[in-house]
Amino acid sequence: MVELKAYPIRHHNEDRIALEYTFFAQGEIDQITRSLPDRRYSSTRKLWHIPFRQDYKRYLSESYGAASEVQLIFPEDVKPLPEEPFTDRVVRIKIDTEKSQFYLDHGYDPQLFKKIVYLGEGIWAKNQRNWVFRGDNDLYLKIISLLESNGYKWEKLYVEAFNQDKKKNTAPNLKMVAIPPKFKGVLQDYKNTLTLKRMSGSTMVIYEGFFRKFLTDHQEADVEKLNYHQLHTYLKRIAGTIGETGLRQIIAAIKFYYERVLGRDKMFFYFSENKPLQKKTLYVPFDELQGLIHGIDSPADRLLLFLVYHAGLSFKEICAIPVNADDLFESRYRLPGNDPQANEYYKVLVSACQKQYQCAEFLLEVKGEPYSVELLRIKLFKILGHYRLEEIYQRQYEQILKNTDYSNKTRQIYLGVFMKFLKHYHFKHPVFINNEEIRDYMVLHREKSASHQDAMVSSFKFFFEKIHNQALSEKSVMRPRKGFFLPDFFSLQEIRNMLDTTENLKHKLLIALTYTAGLRRQEVQNLRLADVDLKRNHLFIKNSKGQKDRYTLFSKHLHQLYLDYLEKEKPRVFVFEGAKPGTPYSGTSMDRVIKRMAQGAGIKRRVHMHMLRHSFATHLLEDGKDIRYVQELLGHVSIKTTEIYTHIISDALATVASPFDRLVEQTGSVLKTKNKPP
Repeated sequence: MVELKAYPIRHHNEDRIALEYTFFAQGEIDQITRSLPDRRYSSTRKLWHIPFRQDYKRYLSESYGAASEVQLIFPEDVKPLPEEPFTDRVVRIKIDTEKSQFYLDHGYDPQLFKKIVYLGEGIWAKNQRNWVFRGDNDLYLKIISLLESNGYKWEKLYVEAFNQDKKKNTAPNLKMVAIPPKFKGVLQDYKNTLTLKRMSGSTMVIYEGFFRKFLTDHQEADVEKLNYHQLHTYLKRIAGTIGETGLRQIIAAIKFYYERVLGRDKMFFYFSENKPLQKKTLYVPFDELQGLIHGIDSPADRLLLFLVYHAGLSFKEICAIPVNADDLFESRYRLPGNDPQANEYYKVLVSACQKQYQCAEFLLEVKGEPYSVELLRIKLFKILGHYRLEEIYQRQYEQILKNTDYSNKTRQIYLGVFMKFLKHYHFKHPVFINNEEIRDYMVLHREKSASHQDAMVSSFKFFFEKIHNQALSEKSVMRPRKGFFLPDFFSLQEIRNMLDTTENLKHKLLIALTYTAGLRRQEVQNLRLADVDLKRNHLFIKNSKGQKDRYTLFSKHLHQLYLDYLEKEKPRVFVFEGAKPGTPYSGTSMDRVIKRMAQGAGIKRRVHMHMLRHSFATHLLEDGKDIRYVQELLGHVSIKTTEIYTHIISDALATVASPFDRLVEQTGSVLKTKNKPP
């Protein structure tokens, strides 16, 4: 016998009647409960509830009268329960260090759900019913600030990255094994380079341990002369004996020796399949989706967009929705945020589809037959193109790019190039664009620079091949032939003349500091007051190109200029700030400053901020500084990037004489011109 308690409650600002089982009920009792109009299930209170009515006792007695295994109980002493504020419950933040991401589990709170949506960060995992965020400390602090500022209690948990079996087989023993005497010099060079590159203490221990193992496994070989094939064979042999993490670490340790210590070209070792690109369907909040699809006349098209981009249903689930599905998000699925307005909007669309199309069995049919998954996918793609839903394209691609390892600049370039391409074809979906159309578009841009064309090819390959699984013809997307250009730089006198053109402390320090440290423009913008170390004459460059940190130089002769600037401008966070305190100086303003100063110094050629970085590297090499140190100060990954400056300082032009000089010296011949008549 199942006891069913029925009593009034207050839930989500509504008067409801709670239906609480003494234990899990199924069969006939469950069918009766699910047939009640507007019944809902509360996952927080673990009970069903229906709209409040004064005669609920009589109504429930009649509804469950046919069920023999249920006993209705109406506790008279049970008072209507006030709705518990969500802030009394605890939000769980789960940190997954292995996957470099964290999860936010808040149950079903519509207000908190909307606040997180408006942040524009994270992905709502429908199956797990929680938010997934990338492992970024600033984002983590932003989420915590959002919770605390809105009165939510929270707790931090850690997700176990590996089970016990994996932990036992992650990596070989890192005990510092003894190595043959002939390798002591090799190991010492390895350790010195680790120190020079400013690796963390734990990384140095891991790298050294794996490199010692590598040396002991090659006691009879000359490790400096091992080629790529020999290294690949060795790594392939040990790949089955250690875990994935250990394999990645030993590869990194070996690559460090050959690429950083010996200066060889970069090597790539693949022993497992690449991680698949995360192509989760875009989620659009109801308020925003309603505005995007407002101008669409067809209720079926609006319904499909609603089910895909707001409800988050898969194509297979949509194909199986029956024609009478008004209560779909009350009985079978749940809308994100449990928004009653979205549920009501869905019911209106269903009613309009039933009235207009009069489908027989399924909610979405074509010629009396249910849609297949493939046909439904094609229909969605045609809808996106027909109504030119640029916003959905943009957001979907942004979400996918966020889950890649590309830098922010690369993501912006890829997305910008591809959105211009789609706009050219009136936002036709990429699956309907063929190779000939891509080639025609490339032809229109053949007068553009080689770097622009190269960015187009990279963008097309990413979106067509990795996202839409479409092979591109090599004839359609050929990369341009790149030229070899020497970087332009300033002479010492030119830099002096530019500094003498202004008394503006900010502009003077901007040029001097960029030159003295060899900084990129973005690095100057992101330079914070805390990154300047006047005692050691160092600048700390954080998260630069390639997501790398490094130290570089700060001249002692700039101390007084820097202190005078701080006293006058009083920046708060960044060394160079814009009109709004606490915000970085814009790149366009920097460009205007250097162009104005170059013009005042009488420099006629085209100038830009990066020329100061070129000047820094060129002048160091002219002074005879080791190219390895210059590479480290510039933050170059490959020595080949730094070697381009050696072409500038080549002594050939100064030491090699033209053969014409020898002609004059040996023959005494000189060019004679006819005298002009008086």
